[in-house]
Amino acid sequence: MSDRLFSDASRAGPLAGPVDTALHRGHGPSTGIMQIGRALLAKPLVQDCLTAAVLTAAGVVGVLAHLHVDLPEGGEGGRRALDAVGIGLVLLQTVPLVWRRRAPVVVLSLVLGALFVFSLLGYFPSFAAFGLLVALYTVAAERERNISIVAGLSAAVIVLLILVFGREPVEPDALIVECFIVGAAWFIGDSFRIRRSQVVELEHRAVQLEHEREQRARQAVVEERRVIARELHDVVAHNVSVIVAQAGAAQQVFDSAPEDAFTVLGAIEDTGREALVEMRRLTGVLRTDGDRATPLSPQPGMKDLEALVDQVRDAGVPVSLSIRGDPRPLPAGLDLSAFRIVQEALTNTLKHAGPARAEVIVRYEPSGLNLTISDDGSGPPAEGEWRPRYGQLGMSERVALFGGELRVGLRPGGGYQVVASLLVDEDPR
Repeated sequence: MSDRLFSDASRAGPLAGPVDTALHRGHGPSTGIMQIGRALLAKPLVQDCLTAAVLTAAGVVGVLAHLHVDLPEGGEGGRRALDAVGIGLVLLQTVPLVWRRRAPVVVLSLVLGALFVFSLLGYFPSFAAFGLLVALYTVAAERERNISIVAGLSAAVIVLLILVFGREPVEPDALIVECFIVGAAWFIGDSFRIRRSQVVELEHRAVQLEHEREQRARQAVVEERRVIARELHDVVAHNVSVIVAQAGAAQQVFDSAPEDAFTVLGAIEDTGREALVEMRRLTGVLRTDGDRATPLSPQPGMKDLEALVDQVRDAGVPVSLSIRGDPRPLPAGLDLSAFRIVQEALTNTLKHAGPARAEVIVRYEPSGLNLTISDDGSGPPAEGEWRPRYGQLGMSERVALFGGELRVGLRPGGGYQVVASLLVDEDPR
């Protein structure tokens, strides 16, 4: 019953979350209270309230019990007993610390003024004087140096005035100690501000670098898609040009040689079907206006694979080429993309593998084409040196265009391997 009442009461306030979580986990109300306490202590306002409360209690109790702290330096002889005015001045040295993060300069001014008046009136030195150090630390930690230096010098001047107008003569060692304490409070706060600024700057740089890396990767994908769109456009435009030429030839021989015209019509059908397949892939791929004026040019394909391998061999990397299955004509877009994947993989071998041997395996299967390009070199450089891997992004885009799969990575026996599968679309009719 008590647990239920405790749970119901806790849900009525803003602190119900931690208690409910603890109860549901089976730890009981005591664990929930501990979690609430930790959550409260983590809040800056609660920390400041506790600091002010502790200093207030220590200051009042200390003066009443004659437990004083000589900050600034002072003696006990002829000291004034604590009264209502003294209590008010003690409160002015501690209570404003509740707002020290919101208005640090104002809080320091109040604390300094109260401490100065408290000392001039001759009250027993109080633990509340530590409020000066807390307020000065806060100014140095929360404000820039052009403000905190002025605040530190002002605090030092007030402390010196208190010593000068004190009941006892100023001693050099006391002067040095007081200046050291004030300076230490300012230095600690300023060091904290510098470290916090460095952490914030590092976090900002990390976020910015990550954003730039992602932006470069997206730009690489867009650029690769633009290139693919241009190449596919060229393939489709070439097929349409062939259809137009064959249709004109069929018209000219239709009366004199109908059999030849019929053969030409069959070729037109095959070319048109291939153009439809490529045009369907082209749908959804964006191109810039500047690319539309790109002149047509012949595109490489798997028929040029031997020449590509010879180029890599001439560059100093031994390459073996193995073709398995029954080679057959491929759709122009797939033929071009397969060639580009092999070209990019061999280019990466030239750049990153070092002294190595490479192997290219082409497998013709009923459903498509499988490519395996591997080497026994040292592989690509470390992750931080190879970003953003534009070549791999390009291969991924080409494989995804044909609904295939790409696997890139280190081989178990050493070296690097690229495995790509490209699917052949069915007849679009």
